Amino acid sequence: MALENENMRGLVLFSHINRLGSLTAAAQLLNISRSSVSKQLAALEKKIGSRLFNRTTRKIALTEVGLQVLQEAHKVELALQTIEHISEDHQSEIAGDIKVSCSVSFGRIHLVPLLSKFVARYPKLRINLQLDDRTADMVAENVDISIRVGHLTDSNLIARKLCDLSWTLCASPEYLRNAPPLKTPSDLVNHRCLFYRSSDISLNTWAFSGKNGEETITVSGPLSINDPSALVSAALEHAGILLIDKGLLGDTIQQGKLISILTEYQPIGGLPMYVIFPEKEFMPAKTRALVNFILEEMPSKIRGE
Repeated sequence: MALENENMRGLVLFSHINRLGSLTAAAQLLNISRSSVSKQLAALEKKIGSRLFNRTTRKIALTEVGLQVLQEAHKVELALQTIEHISEDHQSEIAGDIKVSCSVSFGRIHLVPLLSKFVARYPKLRINLQLDDRTADMVAENVDISIRVGHLTDSNLIARKLCDLSWTLCASPEYLRNAPPLKTPSDLVNHRCLFYRSSDISLNTWAFSGKNGEETITVSGPLSINDPSALVSAALEHAGILLIDKGLLGDTIQQGKLISILTEYQPIGGLPMYVIFPEKEFMPAKTRALVNFILEEMPSKIRGE
């Protein structure tokens, strides 16, 4: 006969009664009433179909069936204690596997250096970083942490905002030397522009805010790429004008390899960036540690501080 889960507590209680020698002592240990102990024991005996103790006014003694059940009750106690220790270790030790998802460019530029620093701090960790520009199904793909850009729609996920991305319009000095005049956003229609394009989206509509209000321009050019890092490389090779998040430019502006242009106009459409995780309650220590580390380190790295 298989016992249901609701009888596990009865087995543990039965073991306590035998160890302490009385129902009253077991009640005091568990901080419940003696009548509650008596009811739980009676329910267990009814489920088993036999008395577990021979009781007198002075003492209790195990029946033959009780002796056999006690052996199994000890196994239940041991299993519960082992489970508790496993849970405690899982919650407290920063070790084991973590699966992380991030877009390709942000992962290469910003996340890989941070993860390298993190695993050096916690050598028992093994991080599996998946770089992919698609949005991963965190639950189906067993992803522990995801870095996402854009507005979120997953209501069952926990999100902590890292920062707002800051767009920059730039080009190489060599491209600008040989290019048509560029004084307002409307002049961009006369320029070769570099923009992100995938099978799902084309980001060639650029919006700006200036002293005369907002202005939206649809740009074109001979080169569109589905990888922001490759777009930066193309701009460095003088292929055209690029509108991109400043955090993806590295130190190219500081080194003069690229120049910020139309700085009196503010690009519109900078997107928020989040660190995402599926579950907050019972989060393992390893996951919580990495989330906190990313929250502390990544915003300043993206801002180039």
